Amino acid sequence: MKKLLTLMFFPALSLWCWNAAAQTYALEACIKIALDNNQQFKNSQLESQAADYRIKEVKSALMPTIDVVGQLMYYQDLPEQYAPASAFGGPEGQYKKLSMNMSQTTSGNLQMSQTIFNQTVITGLKAAKAVKESSALQQNVVRENLVYNVTANYYNIQVLNDNLARLAENIANLDKTAQINKVLKDNELVSSNIHNRILISLENLRNQYDNQKLQLDKSITTLKYLMNMPMDQSLVIDAFNYTEVLQAIEEEDIAQRPDILLQQSQVRLAELEKKSVAAGYFPVLSNRFSYGYTGYYDDFAPLKQINNDWIRSSYFVLTLKIPVFDGFQKQNQLRQKEIAIQKNINTLAMMKSSASKEVEDAVKNYQTNKNLVVNSKNSLDLAEQLFTSAQSEYKNGITSITELLDAQNDLSNARTNYSAALLNLKLAELSLKKANGTLIRS
Repeated sequence: MKKLLTLMFFPALSLWCWNAAAQTYALEACIKIALDNNQQFKNSQLESQAADYRIKEVKSALMPTIDVVGQLMYYQDLPEQYAPASAFGGPEGQYKKLSMNMSQTTSGNLQMSQTIFNQTVITGLKAAKAVKESSALQQNVVRENLVYNVTANYYNIQVLNDNLARLAENIANLDKTAQINKVLKDNELVSSNIHNRILISLENLRNQYDNQKLQLDKSITTLKYLMNMPMDQSLVIDAFNYTEVLQAIEEEDIAQRPDILLQQSQVRLAELEKKSVAAGYFPVLSNRFSYGYTGYYDDFAPLKQINNDWIRSSYFVLTLKIPVFDGFQKQNQLRQKEIAIQKNINTLAMMKSSASKEVEDAVKNYQTNKNLVVNSKNSLDLAEQLFTSAQSEYKNGITSITELLDAQNDLSNARTNYSAALLNLKLAELSLKKANGTLIRS
């Protein structure tokens, strides 16, 4: 009796106090907290931010660059070269070694370079923008999976709470019967075997309650993990709303599914990568401007120059580079990119086919579970009536303990079937929304 009181009243009292002190979280609140705190979703947001900087990085290749270049060069052995002796008044046909260099050369230059035209950079910019789009779509895929997992666990907790409440009521009813039966046994009006059968059924119900409670604790732990909440923090959710069970599901175009949109972006990205390789056949036009000073000295003395003179120099260079032959490197790269494009197209076709099958299966699954909820609810109502009637009849000595226990078993089975049907319907609804691409838009 003490164990039963602890089982029945203490959890109920604790739950009441917990609800009074702790905040109750609606499904929308749990989803929002998960999206705000989940590390995987945060990483997907960071990927999107990184894509922004990638676009800026590619753009910078078309902007001018400015460098300050300083150099000190000292020859231990001056390079020499031969020159015709006749150039210096000597005989024809003879050559003389001479050096036009100084041992030390010190220079400082301000250089500015800019790419005027580079098709590879232009195509790379388009690819970077495609990566940005792909990152946003990947973020939607992560969001959808997170919303699905949070919602599925939320529904599971709701149904388990509902099931535990029904189990507690069932245990209380059977315990009343056991108390009546104990009086009858003590007065030798029923046998000990009959009383023991009731106690066994009561213990089985308690075991079911403990198992359901364990599943509930695990589901709550999983939900806290998805929401990135501390495990010691209280988490109370709304009760199951029976009026929201049967809903109409709108059919949508599977082409709007986040995973299919992501794969389509992968096809576009592969095509841009091919264009980026092909851009290597285009000429590259760039310019460079340099302005600086140079000083010379005949020994190692970094701060000295001949005649203390810095020689000023400046120049402008316009460079046009035209690719002619690269050993078929780009040609082979293009073939690889074409294969990658075709693989992505094939994957997209498979995903669309699989999505169509998922929608068809999800619709049938939803309709079937919708009917099962109605049928199991009718069975539960009937089982509750039969148990109440059997309990009353047994109390008045009209029916046998076997009929009472049969009614009790029928009620337990009906309760389990109804709880499972409720959960399966909500999960079927969730799967259908994910299949037709409306989960994160609903």
